[in-house]
Amino acid sequence: MTAVLEDTAALERALLTRNPTSPETVGVWLAADDLVPRHLADDYRVGQLSALGLAVGDACWVLPRPSPAMLQRLEAAWTETSAFLVFADAHDALFRWARAAGHAFEPKRFACVRTAAALLSEGRRPFRDLPPFEGLVSRVLGVELPAAPMGASHEPNAVAARARNVLSVMEALTPRLRSRGLVPSHQLECQLVPAVIAMERAGMCVDGAAFERVAQGWQQERARTQDPDRIARLDKLISTYAYWPREYVRNGRIHARLHPLATDSGRFACTDPNLQQVPSDHTAPGLRSCFRAPAGATLIIADYAQIELRVAAHLAPCDALRAVFRDGRDPHRATAATISGKPEAEISPHERQLAKAVNFGFLFGMGAERFRSYAQASYGVTLDEVQARRAKDAFFATYPGIARWHGRVGALSRRGESVVVRTVLGRRKRFAAGKFSFNAALNIPVQGTAAEGFKRAMIALHEALPRWGATGVLCVHDEYLAEVPREHGEAARERVEQLMRDAMASVVNSVPIEVSAQIADTWAAK
Repeated sequence: MTAVLEDTAALERALLTRNPTSPETVGVWLAADDLVPRHLADDYRVGQLSALGLAVGDACWVLPRPSPAMLQRLEAAWTETSAFLVFADAHDALFRWARAAGHAFEPKRFACVRTAAALLSEGRRPFRDLPPFEGLVSRVLGVELPAAPMGASHEPNAVAARARNVLSVMEALTPRLRSRGLVPSHQLECQLVPAVIAMERAGMCVDGAAFERVAQGWQQERARTQDPDRIARLDKLISTYAYWPREYVRNGRIHARLHPLATDSGRFACTDPNLQQVPSDHTAPGLRSCFRAPAGATLIIADYAQIELRVAAHLAPCDALRAVFRDGRDPHRATAATISGKPEAEISPHERQLAKAVNFGFLFGMGAERFRSYAQASYGVTLDEVQARRAKDAFFATYPGIARWHGRVGALSRRGESVVVRTVLGRRKRFAAGKFSFNAALNIPVQGTAAEGFKRAMIALHEALPRWGATGVLCVHDEYLAEVPREHGEAARERVEQLMRDAMASVVNSVPIEVSAQIADTWAAK
């Protein structure tokens, strides 16, 4: 049964016919106008909400161009009854909902079909490469659901069919999530959505005029320099960043798109534009200084200390590396002491730099020859082949638990069958038979577990920061940026540190977690 509800009164009558105290599962489909440029058609921030479909049991309601009052009534009803909502794409749906209602809607109980499908693909289909909803319906249910014709996305029968299929697909995927231990990962990703949407809506404050001046400086230097290496670097900066002020700065802010499920490990990706790759002052002097807090506010810039080494110590497990962190020692000095035969207190800056390259290079299975190039390019350390092999031996001698972990992971490749590796919360990466990657099998559980702790932190921060009038504005791998009124800067900074530590410790509990947070006027202070 499909009913078209034209006004709030009709919605009220429909709601009153159902048990107001019993939680219900509701399939939700949001349709948007199709009249947008083709190159923007996959951007959930473009286009107006044209219809809302709701499937509950045998009933299906369609609300053409629902008013803010209708959306607010639904929010209240669902909150009162603890309804469980199912979205085809929660990120898309809740962003559109916020735009149509004029405020954020953050349901406490909901599921996401697209998130479930991404997790069940086990890394074989990146989130952005998943088929559209019609394709998921066909693949999961064996039902052909034709795409709505151009201009008919709000047609009641099309909206109703999709709302019903949202429920059916999720019902089919839920047992698969349970059998593969993916329910915690799915719940985490759903709980994260409101924090991500709030961050995208807030955007990063940027001085567009200052950005233009930095870009003009690159172009002027490009015109006068003769150094081929410098020319190549300037060309890269100009082609990658110089157009950002024109294309992306709106009302003094850049609202990038964040993708929590874009990578096999679960680390964030960022597009339109990719703020995660804004270079440091070493590469592009003055650029990060353009990203600054607005008048009366300040930035909190926080990140985890040596988080991948800490997670690896936990997962391996490696007692020696755990002991370094528990004792408050420096893992780079510990490795340098093995390489040089000197006490940790006597290690020189150059020796520590070498050890830093060793720790991060060999942790995820880098070979000695590749390590030579990595150490030179990333740390300015030059080694011959013999020195590189000795450095690798020193790393494993310092941390034998890491060596045993490498051995166990390496043995997986000799099975001649598909292999699955997991994060602490159960996110899976499957390697097909003959497609095993030793480096990825080491890296993904570590980076993925760190991402899980970071996402838990983002959820906690999203709930806590409004107390000080603060909001998150960007995440960059292990780094979190928030904007806060200047008078509350120190109190908010302390809370950010505490919540980030606690969230990561809930996932990685065998080593101490350290977070460094600072108050700054610009991003360049990092």
